[in-house]
Amino acid sequence: MRMKTCLSAAVAVGLALSLAACGRGATKVKADANGLLPLKIGYTAPGAGYSDLYDGVEYGIFKKHGLNVTITRLNDSSQLVPALASNSVQIGVGVGADTAAAILHGSDLHFIAMSEPHYNLEMWAAADIKTFADLKGKKVGLTSPGSQGDFGLTDLLESKGMKRTDVQSTFLKGVPAEVAALESGAVSAILTQPPQGTQTREKGAHRLAEMSGLDFPLGSYAVEGAYLQKNRQVLQKFYAAEAESLQYVRTHKKETSAVIQKYTGVQSQELSDYAYDFFLNVWQRTPAVDPKLIQQAFAEAAKNTHLKAPSDVSKYIDSGLASGA
Repeated sequence: MRMKTCLSAAVAVGLALSLAACGRGATKVKADANGLLPLKIGYTAPGAGYSDLYDGVEYGIFKKHGLNVTITRLNDSSQLVPALASNSVQIGVGVGADTAAAILHGSDLHFIAMSEPHYNLEMWAAADIKTFADLKGKKVGLTSPGSQGDFGLTDLLESKGMKRTDVQSTFLKGVPAEVAALESGAVSAILTQPPQGTQTREKGAHRLAEMSGLDFPLGSYAVEGAYLQKNRQVLQKFYAAEAESLQYVRTHKKETSAVIQKYTGVQSQELSDYAYDFFLNVWQRTPAVDPKLIQQAFAEAAKNTHLKAPSDVSKYIDSGLASGA
């Protein structure tokens, strides 16, 4: 089992805040004036990976299933659990290990769907970095501690026979800052999902690696237990809409490329098409939650938090939404 770096102080603070706010604001949702059930979904990275959400909003898939969905991008993964606890969002999607860590600390959270069971990262490197050996002692740009990139850098280096300590991890708060740092020479490489990092090739960077072949509990949708109990109908509708969205992204390249441009800010048809083709190897065909990946998430969280992982993760997965149960 691959083990990762320790949770950041920011993530730990977020977990504490989530416990303090646990259960607040969980009331039964009422339909709006148009007969739709309101639902806010928080996601943690500005990239093509969440095209299932973008398509669901832009092309009326959520509305078709009776939902008025608002999607909100959070600044980083440390904000996801506090946002759920405060009811700022009702569903959060991000790195499964972060949710698992919150559960180990006492948060009442449940996994309800999964869209990405693999890493969606590429490593883009400066022209003088020809091999991974060239990265030794060099700076690698990441967004934040506890992010997908934080976990991914450890896995990627280990797959190349290296250690995390062989490089200097530089946390830059966001993807635009990562791109700028590589283009300016402040770091020698970055880990990002396409298309943002991909655009650095225009400034001479090259792709050193891609990670879509490595399993990782990434697009993990989670909710608070109180919300799940009081609003099961809403979540059943969400699951059905998510299933349709995952099929839609696979059969509507033109439409999905358009929303990739809109939500990532990368105004290049070539880059959005590149991202779309990349993610066909990442997106699941259904939103089913794989217990093995959730077990992996808990194992990673347990290592990082020095707590014991549960032997049975099934009680943290709600697998009944697909059948309407």
